[in-house]
Amino acid sequence: MPSAEAQRRYSGTPWRGPRAIVGLALVILVLVLIADVSGGSTVRLGGIMLALPALAAVFTGPVPVLVISGAMLPAYVGSLASNGRLTWADAPVSIATALVICAASVGASAVREKRVRELAQSRRVTVQTQQMLLRPLPPRLGPMEISSVYLASDAESTIGGDLYACAIVDGHPRVIVGDVQGKGLSTLEVVVFLLNAFRQAAQEHVALPDVPAYLDDAVRRDLARARDVVEESGDAAQAPEMEQRLRECFVTAVVVEFTGEGDEVRLANCGHPAPLLLHEGAARELPASKPALPIGLLSLATDPVQVDTCHLEPGDTLLLFTDGLIEARDGAGAYYPITDRISNWATQPPEAMLDAIQTDLRHHTQAHLDDDVAMVTVRRPTAREAG
Repeated sequence: MPSAEAQRRYSGTPWRGPRAIVGLALVILVLVLIADVSGGSTVRLGGIMLALPALAAVFTGPVPVLVISGAMLPAYVGSLASNGRLTWADAPVSIATALVICAASVGASAVREKRVRELAQSRRVTVQTQQMLLRPLPPRLGPMEISSVYLASDAESTIGGDLYACAIVDGHPRVIVGDVQGKGLSTLEVVVFLLNAFRQAAQEHVALPDVPAYLDDAVRRDLARARDVVEESGDAAQAPEMEQRLRECFVTAVVVEFTGEGDEVRLANCGHPAPLLLHEGAARELPASKPALPIGLLSLATDPVQVDTCHLEPGDTLLLFTDGLIEARDGAGAYYPITDRISNWATQPPEAMLDAIQTDLRHHTQAHLDDDVAMVTVRRPTAREAG
């Protein structure tokens, strides 16, 4: 039977379901047989019949392929008879060839379906892992309204490195959005390191200007510990990979902190895409005044990460996101124009804004994301809303 994942895929497109494929194959089989018989011995179309099970194996499961094979074999024998090839000299080899093709098609279909189930299971594990690490942020953080979303890419069984988290430090809301270089379980490990370091920095009341260096030291320290564990275990094959991770791993991130009643936002940007500020229906970027290296590479820099300041009016919204948003492409290769589109939803609450962006992004990419996307919106309520 088709896997649950396959059934889900076909549910929205009935013409691609197993029954439709079997029906189409039977129609083709009947037409080919009629043409073959009508053409006499000069027309030989049996080879087309043999191709049907193999083609069906690409699109459906072993049971439909078996049904098609069962219908194809007598039709193929009829074709041999109409062409005068149902003889002791030709028939055994031809029928044996047909049986081998049918058996191989059923087997290939079974292997493909097993792979689909494995990928679906791996995908579920990936999504559950991401949900455990990146739970939705609370709707309120101090005086600020907040919302978050994580969109997984369509690459099967791939764990991305996008992340977000929030905290309250000395009464001030603080938010981080970041993106670990690479994909896979090793990337997930760095996500855990960074999130733990961010929360630890909040507990230790680390001031915002010192947070990037604090995170850089913590991530590199945890990676070094992981490398030492591997070396002590005697795993010679993995040790070089761990050493390379320690040298090359980095995380682009932006950390923002809101002071007062949310009227001032302070930003420390470590090589991350610039946040967008929405004010009175217009969007503008908040680029770093001084470019900084990503976390994990800050030891190579001579100056600390610059902290920039921006004023927020009541009703203003700040959008933080990872590069998967601005690098999403449509069928023609055009990037998603978030700066132009977001003004359409500038007056909406944070959650509604993210819902609108998701819908528009899926439409732009034709529901196919090549990279994960993490987004966080933070809004300063108006005086009436705050009251």
